Amino acid sequence: MEATTQFSDRWGILQKMTFRFFAAYIFCYIGLQEMMEIMDALFDPLIGWVGKHMLHIGHPITIKPNGSGDTTYNYVQEFLFIMLSFITCIIWSVADRKRASYNKMLYWVQVLVRYYLAYVLAGYGFSKIFKSQFPAPDLQRLIQPYGKSSPMGLAWTFLGFSTSFNFFIGFFETIGGVLMLFRRTTLFGACIAATVVTNIVLINFCYDVPVKLFSSNLLLMTLFIIVCDGSRFFNLFFFNKPVAPADYSVVFKKKGWRITRIVVKVLFILLVVYTGYDCMNEAKRDGDNSFKPPLYGIYNVETFVFNNDTLPPLITDTTRWRRFVVAYGGAATVSLMNDKMKYYSFKPDTIHKTAILYDYRDSAVEYTLSYSRHDSTLVLQGKSEKDSLYVVMKRYNEKKFLLMNRGFHWINEYPMNR
Repeated sequence: MEATTQFSDRWGILQKMTFRFFAAYIFCYIGLQEMMEIMDALFDPLIGWVGKHMLHIGHPITIKPNGSGDTTYNYVQEFLFIMLSFITCIIWSVADRKRASYNKMLYWVQVLVRYYLAYVLAGYGFSKIFKSQFPAPDLQRLIQPYGKSSPMGLAWTFLGFSTSFNFFIGFFETIGGVLMLFRRTTLFGACIAATVVTNIVLINFCYDVPVKLFSSNLLLMTLFIIVCDGSRFFNLFFFNKPVAPADYSVVFKKKGWRITRIVVKVLFILLVVYTGYDCMNEAKRDGDNSFKPPLYGIYNVETFVFNNDTLPPLITDTTRWRRFVVAYGGAATVSLMNDKMKYYSFKPDTIHKTAILYDYRDSAVEYTLSYSRHDSTLVLQGKSEKDSLYVVMKRYNEKKFLLMNRGFHWINEYPMNR
């Protein structure tokens, strides 16, 4: 095998030290992290010990990585990866101090990073192209007071509003990843990816989206790919010097290995395509055009009778409903008169016209309801063990929200900034 590289055959001390650290870190982040997720029973005590004795965290680390990738667990894990990489770098530098260069190993580290980035970026890109990551603002978001949204919720609403913007950023995220699957287009793909990922990192930091660690690592990897071709990159864009062609020599000499390489690449490309197919199915299931549950809609409460007492619509009332929203199957959201949101399990039976309603935080209080619907009017009535409920509501057309009906205008005589 002959490794292709843009580096000389003799590296400087700093160059070798930097590579040893980065190679060790890449192995930890890509390889060891996957092992830690699979073998969590083995590694969780280690994370707990490091957090307690090395970082002096005063509470047990019980929350594992979830929808948030910036948990205490993740930060301790990141610290552990950096420490292991530093120790590996020191031992490696002492044991292998006479080696002139790491050109062959650099090639394989590049391959690992390229393919990892291709898979991750294509996955995120497809999720935007098919609009499964950022769906349009749902009914709950439309009735939520603007000031009560979180910075992340604001970002999700902004990004989810525009299908064309989703496609734009998703296309470049995908194409940047796919181009890195091929040596001749790796640098171009890395430049596109670095631009897109920098934007993602800024959104994550500026809008407090808990994917800061992961996106920062993706940016680090894209910059690594660019730096590996750094002399040609800077000569072209900054120093106005001639750029020599890259060396794309045959990687494998033997025919069997060349065939194996092609088969592996084809299988990986098929995996990337399958990721897009999976995102498309996810969008059909949960995206803008997904199936709407029974009684889907926003309902403004006109009459609210609780325990045979008709409650007037006072904004100080913490019991009376203001709106009833069904946005997802098996769930409902109630906006109270003081704009506080309460979340319920809601399971309607369309055949018998009945429904079960209970608070997620207090399932002991369960209402057995019957419902009737005529045109835009919905009536719920029933009781729990202690309380009775009778509610008359009128469906509100969500298309009347300015956010949903403003549309696009080539000509604006005045700005509509509301």
